[in-house]
Amino acid sequence: MKSANEIYFQVRRHQVLENENTFIFLSLQGSSIRSNGVSFVPIVCTLILSITMFTGCFLEKYIGFRRSLIGVSVVFVLALAFSAIAIKSFASIILVYCILGYCEGVLLLVFLSTAMEWFPRKKGLAAGASALGSGMSGCIFSGIQAAYINPWNHLPDSAPYPDYPNERYFSQKDLLSKVPSSFLIIGVVSAALLAIAGYLVRKPDEDEDKELAGGASSSLIPDNHVDYKPKDMVKSLLFLILFIIFGLNRTDFIFVNSLSKAFGQSFISDDHFLSTTTAISGLMNGGGRLVWGTLSDILGIQRTLMIQTCLLSVLMFTYYAVKSGGKLTFFLWTSGIIFTASAGFSLLPASSTTYFGYSSNKLKIGLLYISQGAGAVLQGLLVIGWHVFLNWSEEIYLFGACALIAFFFSLILYFVPTQSPVDLGR
Repeated sequence: MKSANEIYFQVRRHQVLENENTFIFLSLQGSSIRSNGVSFVPIVCTLILSITMFTGCFLEKYIGFRRSLIGVSVVFVLALAFSAIAIKSFASIILVYCILGYCEGVLLLVFLSTAMEWFPRKKGLAAGASALGSGMSGCIFSGIQAAYINPWNHLPDSAPYPDYPNERYFSQKDLLSKVPSSFLIIGVVSAALLAIAGYLVRKPDEDEDKELAGGASSSLIPDNHVDYKPKDMVKSLLFLILFIIFGLNRTDFIFVNSLSKAFGQSFISDDHFLSTTTAISGLMNGGGRLVWGTLSDILGIQRTLMIQTCLLSVLMFTYYAVKSGGKLTFFLWTSGIIFTASAGFSLLPASSTTYFGYSSNKLKIGLLYISQGAGAVLQGLLVIGWHVFLNWSEEIYLFGACALIAFFFSLILYFVPTQSPVDLGR
């Protein structure tokens, strides 16, 4: 089961797309889409993922665990492979990645909840280990993409917008002609990994399930902890605070994950180095989920969130200064931000179970995961503001402010009682 969780998440497509943003742009022949327009694709995908994830529990209820897993996996692979054709139209790309977002949301819910059912006393570690492959997919696929699409280490040589002379793109036909087929290759690899994962993953049997349900408590959970009903959960002050923290955390993660390469291109003329940075950041992304999840089992969710949001604030507010430090500084800061911001992927599901209980676990995780969609929308709005009003430094400081606000809410979280529901209306 543990191996299956990690194998599945290797097929994540965010890291696949982020490294191809610059390539995809000129594949959209005759369009006027700029690089920040292409960056909206993973935002849309995240939005669909977050607002539809909770439907996975109903899908499993009506057609069964195994059938829902296989069916959604097949649709996921077909949609990913169809990207080879859809890439010629921006509208088609959005449609395909909406489908991918839904499929990933359902699969994400299945694997995260299953992992925590197996390890109820180590929820952070279980969630972090499950999400490890998700983060590390960038480490694997980014290198493959760079070697396959741009083995010549071509530099962006086109500046199609006179108003944005520093915004450069690839126009080499030999490079761009390989973009569609790269999606087919990724689709085949994804199909193989999902087939192995689908065969290996299983839920605890009935006896184990009863034992886990009865003993699913941690020393970090108060003795008089209340098992919230979903309707009470969404009305609680605790839910609102966690929603804001994880939403703002996702905003910073998407920004650096999708636009760090574009930021690096503004002062670094080495596409292989930037692709390597993306790949190593994928390793930090996966490792960060495991480290932060494990840390939450030791220190508790509250203290871990305080440390994580404080560190992320410092890194974001100093990110623009890496321009004066060159390649090494850019690499260290980008990797550090990804490592820190990746905490949400393990802390969010662990928080849902820790604070709101085990009953209807999938539904509760799905409801809290809507915060990720809210974060994606906020990131999109801030990118629009950057496109119209802001430069790189102002944009980065704005995202630093998001991290700082999350830190303040983590301080508030420390003083919110968790023993009983705290309704907003009280």
